[in-house]
Amino acid sequence: MEFTILEENKGAIKIEASARDEGFFNLVKRQLWQNGGVEIASFRIAHPDISRPVFVIKAKSGKDPKKLWNAALESISEELKSFEKEIKKLK
Repeated sequence: MEFTILEENKGAIKIEASARDEGFFNLVKRQLWQNGGVEIASFRIAHPDISRPVFVIKAKSGKDPKKLWNAALESISEELKSFEKEIKKLK
């Protein structure tokens, strides 16, 4: 999946994804809220057949939304690595 920054202002960012994966975006949204530092963390798909998902992050004062996005993806990556280790133990 590829991401394109559509808009970037001080404290806010809009990111478009190349693929429609609501499960992934819900995971990222959950992680952003858990990590903190956000006022808004959400996504929308304007039309299910022809639109690409757009993720919106509005950071709290003094926070960088791009860094929050990257930190959320890193946290998810670490969780998945841990999950993979646990699955291997079951084999």
